[in-house]
Amino acid sequence: MADHTFRLSTGRTLGYALHGDPKGTPCFYFHGWPSARIQGALMDEAGKKYGLRFISPDRPGIGLSDFHEGRELKDWPPLLTELADHLALDQFHILGWSGGGPYVLVTTLHMPQRLLSATIICGAPPLTFLGYEHMFWLYRMMIRLRHAFPTVLGIILRLGEKIARGHPDQAPLKWLMKMLGRADRAVLKDPIVFEKVRAGMLEALRRGPKAVIADADIYLSEWGFEVGSIGYPIHFWHGKQDRNIDWRYTEKLASIMPHTTTEWLAEEGHYSLPVTHLDAILEKALAQPKPPASCHISH
Repeated sequence: MADHTFRLSTGRTLGYALHGDPKGTPCFYFHGWPSARIQGALMDEAGKKYGLRFISPDRPGIGLSDFHEGRELKDWPPLLTELADHLALDQFHILGWSGGGPYVLVTTLHMPQRLLSATIICGAPPLTFLGYEHMFWLYRMMIRLRHAFPTVLGIILRLGEKIARGHPDQAPLKWLMKMLGRADRAVLKDPIVFEKVRAGMLEALRRGPKAVIADADIYLSEWGFEVGSIGYPIHFWHGKQDRNIDWRYTEKLASIMPHTTTEWLAEEGHYSLPVTHLDAILEKALAQPKPPASCHISH
């Protein structure tokens, strides 16, 4: 992994990591929650195989990136535009996993002319629009605490950081692992995969929970656009055994968007799908034909 920083026009620093083929076709990877640029290491081997250069930015306040007070989802495309220009990238693929999903959506809305493909794996939904009915009970509890007792979530995240440093076969981390589905537990038994996932989480919390909470607040807020207005083709992938983000959210989201493909994996979960099916995910993205002209209208 190669870490880099870049100074934005605002004066804030943006951190990012490079993985995969250093001379390959660029693909921005948007990390999950809570995570950081380090999570992009999961794409390294496949990037080399498929000739893709993965660029994984830390969101503001996470990892190497400076905090941005009052940040909204709409602030992402200008930031990404600056980073792409800095790297002299005219066009690129984008891929988001879990909490990175909304960042794919807002990018397709505002930067369609620069995209080669857009893929969302087990993506976080617009909760103010689709509701909390299918939300994992642990997330639902954290959301309620955030609304009722704003400072409690920080305490929980600090505790989660300490738990995450433990051994996955020993309590209390072992108890949390049991909450996952069978496929996810199996994938995370691979020490290499587990360490990459854990490293991303710990990096996100390294500077404290403030930015991680701000990141979470974006998921709970109004996004400022209608997802049904997104005309750029999006490839959705979701496992039906995903306990973190229920696949029915993606089903509802895709149903109101005009240009989508959907892949439902009956036996896969939140972590197992991107790990065990990454080849298929990337092959589909690379095979995307040029979108119709109507998809390139800037908003």
